[in-house]
Amino acid sequence: MAKSPHQPPSPWRVALTFDVEHADRPAHPDGTQRVLDTLSERDVLATHFVQGRWAQAHPALARELAARGHLIGNHSHHHARMTWLSPHGLVQDVKHAEQAIRRVTGQDPRPWFRCPFGDGTDDPLVLSHLDRLGYQETSWHIDPFDWRAKATGPQVARTVIAEATAHGDGAVVLFHPWTDATGRALPLVIDGLRAAGARFVRMDEL
Repeated sequence: MAKSPHQPPSPWRVALTFDVEHADRPAHPDGTQRVLDTLSERDVLATHFVQGRWAQAHPALARELAARGHLIGNHSHHHARMTWLSPHGLVQDVKHAEQAIRRVTGQDPRPWFRCPFGDGTDDPLVLSHLDRLGYQETSWHIDPFDWRAKATGPQVARTVIAEATAHGDGAVVLFHPWTDATGRALPLVIDGLRAAGARFVRMDEL
């Protein structure tokens, strides 16, 4: 049987990425640990964009992320919208996060940076400052809105599997590990995409 023109070639790459940050709404108390354990159980490496203040508050877990072979990126220090900051404020925020992440994990998060809320991903001024600091802004293709109060694990999983398959090779998925929906969805996502021929990679493998 001929392969559907909408079905990606096999094997094809998917990058699972997580914004590891202080939650701004009710969160699963052990969400990041739950995600980390699921990734280990299923032998998947991912990319984690770590908020500097979060790394300071949870140093053991931040070190574990790095120790298990995941790629560590910078997700700012205060999780402020980048376009709301002055040039000096933006530079200081990024540097403070980098220092905290390096102290805690022993890893340099450069060149991987993700703007909080995606704010600044296409702003020339923000991008120029990040470039001078040694970073490239790293956006995503698939956002299952796992942070919404009504999000459920099966719903998030269906969205990710459908949209990643439609995108094909190089799909970048955004997750928030503090949500209950992500914890429930992640095993379904990994198993479903693997069944569709996907191979999971870190951002530095795309």
